[in-house]
Amino acid sequence: MNWERFISDRFYQSSNYQGKYLGILSMIGMGVGCFAMLVSISVMNGFETLVHEKLKGIEGDIRIVGTTNEKDLFDTKGVKGIMPFMERKGIIEVNDLKRVALIKAIDETKMANFYDINIQGNIPKLGQIVIGKDLAYRLGKDVGDILYVYSPIDQAVGFSLPSKKKLEISGIFSTKILDYDERLVFIPLKDGQNIFKRKLEFDGFDIRTENENGDIVKTELENKLGPEYSIFTWDEQNKSLVNAMKMERLGTMVVLCLIFLVAAFNLAANLTLISIQKMKEVGVIRAMGAPIKSIYRIIILLGLKRAGIGLLFGFLIGILLILIQNHFNLIPLPSNVYFIDSLPMVIYMSDILIILGVSLLFILIASLSSGRKLIKIQINESIQWVK
Repeated sequence: MNWERFISDRFYQSSNYQGKYLGILSMIGMGVGCFAMLVSISVMNGFETLVHEKLKGIEGDIRIVGTTNEKDLFDTKGVKGIMPFMERKGIIEVNDLKRVALIKAIDETKMANFYDINIQGNIPKLGQIVIGKDLAYRLGKDVGDILYVYSPIDQAVGFSLPSKKKLEISGIFSTKILDYDERLVFIPLKDGQNIFKRKLEFDGFDIRTENENGDIVKTELENKLGPEYSIFTWDEQNKSLVNAMKMERLGTMVVLCLIFLVAAFNLAANLTLISIQKMKEVGVIRAMGAPIKSIYRIIILLGLKRAGIGLLFGFLIGILLILIQNHFNLIPLPSNVYFIDSLPMVIYMSDILIILGVSLLFILIASLSSGRKLIKIQINESIQWVK
């Protein structure tokens, strides 16, 4: 057995009641910190993954602004689906009730395969429209009812009133995301060309990629189409949302690190108390020729033993909770508030390594802080400390 580990074990076993009490607090603190960080990050990962999947199911993985030949796009490696679109903000009118909506004219023959949304009713044909659940509620309309659509910015110059397009509601979709359910409508491409009188060509194409390799496909498309086309990945189109989720993750990490900081202070106090109690033994070890780095190793091993047990239990309980939640969905969410009915939890190996790294870093800092105080005392003073 390594003599440094032997000495560390002896110090650990022979600490008094106060030292053992502080040691238990150190274990609990590190365990709670590891558990809280593991669960919090897994929940954020789960929500981020679902948000990405949900929004990409409505918008696609890549957007091309400009018109080109669809065959050229399909020939690009990694392209799974293509949706030509025209997009404008317009007015939805029912009697005297008006609502501003994003009118998206698409190729209705590709809608079922391209978009991942639930539609109550049917995909729109010529003269029909699909609207969101919240918009239908506010308009007081259902499948089969009539409404009027027009786009003021696309009307001819003059004093004439904008021409309104009469459309039948063929379906109502629900994403459980307010911005889409209340403000997005789908119409056939030919109806869009009639409504958007100043825009007879496509605005662009939404692209569905294979295996979510959006950046690679974007590079392929840029090389094929040239600089005259603007091409954006989903992350680039929703940069503010992506940045907000990153800042939320960072803020959560900082707050949870405070738990580790409190546990580290507790551990440092515990190790300092043990060092004071064992000052004479440390002095004897140093007088026998033990190098300073060996004293540091003893304190670090003692810190790992004190806090590492709690860290291990917190980690195992956190991983167990994530696995149970993913298989049995024991923690529910109100489905009328969220677009899911159970708490999503996803953990990646990189997150596990970061959490363990942060935990061990705080233990190391607390141990080195206590060891430094111990080393500053002269050998003869250490030997005479308890006399």
